[in-house]
Amino acid sequence: MQLDLDRYVPGLLLWLSNKVSSSASALYHDRFGISVTEWRVLAYFKIYPWSTASKACELMGLDKAAVSRSVAQLVANGFLESRPQGLRKIEYRVTAEGNRLHNAVYRFAMAREQALLKGISDAERVLLIDLLQRMLGNLEEVQQVGRGSR
Repeated sequence: MQLDLDRYVPGLLLWLSNKVSSSASALYHDRFGISVTEWRVLAYFKIYPWSTASKACELMGLDKAAVSRSVAQLVANGFLESRPQGLRKIEYRVTAEGNRLHNAVYRFAMAREQALLKGISDAERVLLIDLLQRMLGNLEEVQQVGRGSR
């Protein structure tokens, strides 16, 4: 038996994700002075104002330490503001300056998405998004593979 890397879906998804993320990392750092994780966190709080870093981690599947560092950097740079909600719960939202940064990065993110989807029809794009959403829905079952009996 041998893994066919050209047809192994988890490998293809990882390869694509790593390549897209790596090139975004260089672009966002050089052009906007932020990391890809900071961009993802900023975009999350633009969509979900006054939410928590913990909820951002849960929704996006990101490492808590990386999100915590990104939140701290975005707050320090004036792109996010915080409000305490009890002993250990802090909520965040995007500031006016954060909105300006978000909108600038958003234009590049959408242009990169267009480039990635070049040659894919609107119908294929709808199908691709549907398939990706279904795979996301299967993650719990995927995580159960190999658990239990050995």
